[in-house]
Amino acid sequence: MVKQEKLYEKLQALQESDWYPFHMPGHKRNLEKLPKWFPYGMDITEIEGFDNLHDAEDLLADCMKEIADFRGADQSFLLVNGSSCGLLAGIASCVWQGDEILVARNCHKAVYHSIFANQLQPHYIYPQMIPNWSINCGISPDEIEKMCITYPNIRLLVLTSPTYEGVVSDIKAIVSVAHKYGVIVLVDQAHGAHLEMGSKNTPSAVSCGADLVVESVHKTLPSPTQTALLHVQGNLVDRFRLQQWLAIYQTSSPSYPLMAGIAWCMDYCKEHRRDFLQYEKNIAEWRKRIEDLRWIRLFDPLKEPAMTACAGYDSGKFVLGVRNGILTGVELYQQLREDYHLQLEMAAATYCIAMTSVLDQEEGFARLYQALQNIDQHIQAEWEGKGDEIFRDALPDLYWVENPTMMSIYQAEQKEGIWCDLKAALGHTAKGYIYLYPPGVPLLTPGEEITEALCRQIEELQKVGLQVKGLKNGKIYIVKETVITKRRKRKIDERGDSYE
Repeated sequence: MVKQEKLYEKLQALQESDWYPFHMPGHKRNLEKLPKWFPYGMDITEIEGFDNLHDAEDLLADCMKEIADFRGADQSFLLVNGSSCGLLAGIASCVWQGDEILVARNCHKAVYHSIFANQLQPHYIYPQMIPNWSINCGISPDEIEKMCITYPNIRLLVLTSPTYEGVVSDIKAIVSVAHKYGVIVLVDQAHGAHLEMGSKNTPSAVSCGADLVVESVHKTLPSPTQTALLHVQGNLVDRFRLQQWLAIYQTSSPSYPLMAGIAWCMDYCKEHRRDFLQYEKNIAEWRKRIEDLRWIRLFDPLKEPAMTACAGYDSGKFVLGVRNGILTGVELYQQLREDYHLQLEMAAATYCIAMTSVLDQEEGFARLYQALQNIDQHIQAEWEGKGDEIFRDALPDLYWVENPTMMSIYQAEQKEGIWCDLKAALGHTAKGYIYLYPPGVPLLTPGEEITEALCRQIEELQKVGLQVKGLKNGKIYIVKETVITKRRKRKIDERGDSYE
């Protein structure tokens, strides 16, 4: 049997050949003039023998077929515009303008962009928060069934699993419920491309039967930034429409080095299962050591007594906090960065996240543990003998504010806006988003009412040092001609100032 040539192998051979490029891109693979840090020698356009992503029939078609077989999908697509592109194309392919969809409120902002672009009517499911962590639980199949009964015209369900913090929902049960009501299921598995690469303890949304699954292979696997995959299976998704929308949301000049990076990454995963098993073993050992520290705490939803709707957990996410609120998540993040040169993924009010992958080295784990041990010992020395009482004001438990909908996202986007002082905007309709980034989950969307509860939440987030995106110099973007509730009858002048 003739060995099939891989995309990255063929690009390497082209780089070493005597073929001269009278084609794009303009750097012409002139390695003598170009910097050495980028693979210019492999950076090509759709030339003979290298196929076309938007009409794949040869090399790229074989590559995607091989990936689909490996991941267990009916069909897989290479994404070079990130998971955002997969979410936008996946949603658009499953709905018609104005359709109703069911959305987990902790979905990525790309989902909300698609709601706007397709003028959709969203119905939201709000995950419960885990007390003392302010971390989202999973999505309950029972809640989905209630929503499907209440809103029988729902066409599509979109949810995130795993979450940024690693919480996995019961996708198999969710798919079973949704399909009973004829609802298509799209799972944003951006943070779970590595699931099932080692053990099968935490199943992938693909093996759980989701119709569409989006994965960011660059987040937890060794692939270049902005590379992703879109998997499709079953007969509920129109494949032709899906490919049409992918051609719209993907660049017409896809990067061959990025596609080669995905292909190599998938081959690595197939050929190095032992590495993933060893990685899982390493994770378990280092988590055990961190859990033995006195003051540092390590999130594990499977050990939380109040945890609901959690079917699994990605233990490769080291979600770290400090007991009794002695350090906020922001303060711990800053200490690790400034004192130990450890750059973590993100910080929240009560925790920060250290992301790991199969390519992490023993040195990295050891440095993280040593830093946490030092911080732990410093706290112990400072508070020894003072008991377990709260030594500082307790960190706020965050919560989902269910903002009343005044108009659709699309309607709000079409209206004239004005910047207004946050407190003066109470009762008015938002024209912009308010969110924390990462992970890019909106606290407020265009078309929703600005409430006192939301304003309090924003103040609490800012108090612990988090940057709330969407505000400008303390002002918020609102619809100029807005519906004012009876509770607040403030008016807004042309400068965005309020008066009675």
